[in-house]
Amino acid sequence: MAVNGTAEAEAEVSTASKWIVAEDGTAVVEAEISMRLPKTGATRAVRVPLIWFASLETLAVTHARIEKRDGRVTPIGTAAVREDPPMGDRHFHEYSDLRRMIVTFPGADPDDLLVVRTRREGIRPLVPGGFMTAPILARSVGWEESDHTISVPSKLPFHIETRGFDHQSEIILDRTVHYIRSQKPTGAARDVTILGQFDRQPRFAVSTFRDWDDFARSYGGMLTAHATVTPAVRAMAVKLTQGQENTGEQARLLYEWVRDHIQRVPVPLDESRPEPHDAETVLTNRYADNKDLVVLLRALLAARGIAAEPVLLNASDTATIAGPPNLRPMNHLILFLPDLNLYADPSLGTSPLGVLPFQDIGKPAIHLGGAGPARRTIPIPAAGESVSETKTVMTLAGDGALTGTTTTTGHGPFSTWVRSVARAIETGNSAAAAVTLLRQRGTPGTGDFSFPSPGTPGREYTMTGTFRLTNQMPLLHGGYFAPWTGLRVVPRPGEFLAGPSAMKGLDMGEPVFCYPGTQRETLTLTLPAGREMGTVPKALAIDTPFVRYRSHWAVEGLQVTVTREFVSTLPGPVCEKAVRARLDEVMRQIHADVTSQIGIQMNTVPPGADDPDDAPKN
Repeated sequence: MAVNGTAEAEAEVSTASKWIVAEDGTAVVEAEISMRLPKTGATRAVRVPLIWFASLETLAVTHARIEKRDGRVTPIGTAAVREDPPMGDRHFHEYSDLRRMIVTFPGADPDDLLVVRTRREGIRPLVPGGFMTAPILARSVGWEESDHTISVPSKLPFHIETRGFDHQSEIILDRTVHYIRSQKPTGAARDVTILGQFDRQPRFAVSTFRDWDDFARSYGGMLTAHATVTPAVRAMAVKLTQGQENTGEQARLLYEWVRDHIQRVPVPLDESRPEPHDAETVLTNRYADNKDLVVLLRALLAARGIAAEPVLLNASDTATIAGPPNLRPMNHLILFLPDLNLYADPSLGTSPLGVLPFQDIGKPAIHLGGAGPARRTIPIPAAGESVSETKTVMTLAGDGALTGTTTTTGHGPFSTWVRSVARAIETGNSAAAAVTLLRQRGTPGTGDFSFPSPGTPGREYTMTGTFRLTNQMPLLHGGYFAPWTGLRVVPRPGEFLAGPSAMKGLDMGEPVFCYPGTQRETLTLTLPAGREMGTVPKALAIDTPFVRYRSHWAVEGLQVTVTREFVSTLPGPVCEKAVRARLDEVMRQIHADVTSQIGIQMNTVPPGADDPDDAPKN
């Protein structure tokens, strides 16, 4: 919600709603939103957006008004209420279920109270057979209070989880009425955070599904009903795996074809239409949203006798899910192949079969339609299976030219990282990408990348970059500097795996994502004749229960090499305050070592060199 560019936090917002839930999981919701405008400012038109889902409910604005402090009331007519057409291409319109209505309050003065009343009538539940909702009080809004009443048939199971809300209930005839209320949230929201709103903000979640297994059967059944193996689907599966009898190779071929040949429509799962298209329709159209990709791949695998279970998780900034069975905050579907014990995410465009990106691993997940319990956790690879390795070899010539080559290799989740970078470069201009990357690192120059297809099979992936930095002549007169890292495309040792190493404004009390893994870096610099290395940093060795770090410098003639290795054994995927506090000083030492400087001494002045007065001062 925005007020002509004015942030929501400048207004005081209250909301109240009454939910009447039916046995089939649909609900009628009457709600009132009131917003007190800031006391300072100019008279202006205020636009209030309202969101609803077209295939699940209807939305009507039943009343809107402006209340002045002196008691005057100005009703807002129906002409001020309009539907905002969805934006996007034709594929987006086909998949998006999200609709927006705009209520305009003309001539609103400072300190006015704006009131909107709405009525929503459910057409069908989001997941068949149950009711669920999970609102969040975003701290970016100046909430005064949030008051909700939910009336549910007493015969239905009812689960509730609250954070920052009070909950009471009473039985009235054949219904149970739940009162859920939050007063003004206390404590300022952090401006700099890593984890998402569902992990941090006041919220509640309710559900009438008996348990996660009940939810998984219902939602999984809705999805897999569209994964029918038709003659066309079977024919394509046979064609794609022709001559291959190994089940694992068949699965890989089918996965890669869906990943590489079906255009993905970028509509978030929680904003898309609830039901997917049939697998054959997706096969014919060759475009799909997240649900459709999973449905088509499952059907192709089934045509070759390979079992696959849809898996629901949050693939963004949220590390927890609701206790009561609920779709929110989960926003992504992948597949699990139980016979191969592999996960497959065909929506990424680069990830090999069985390799998931960091944003997926360690997350709580719901297996839909599987043989075991529905609620599980995506496994996190061990430290030796998530590896990044960067090697940069550089030469500083007597004329001040610095040239070099950077080779980056990613294994496991780091391979998806490197592949994603390669895919982004592949779709644009490689030389321009190198220039941009060097400029971002504060080392202007030129360069280029070379790499195999980002879709190449395997848990390991390598890309190479060659570069030439702008004139480094001043260093030939002597000085201190941190060795260049060249065209590095992954974090440096000590960055990322234990959380951000130096993120400005991130409070120590804020949890961060963290993972087990290994990061290696080797930087080699060869000096021109007439120069020699001055001082180099001492070797550093750090061992703690959570991280291990080693750095070593070696000078041989005109060549200096530093090798660094950071190994995290943090269990992940989240490091809370206590763990961060234990690692704070260690990570400071590592960051200082990674950015440490070396010195060049001048033995002779090469012909044509600049005046020594221009050299860097120590």
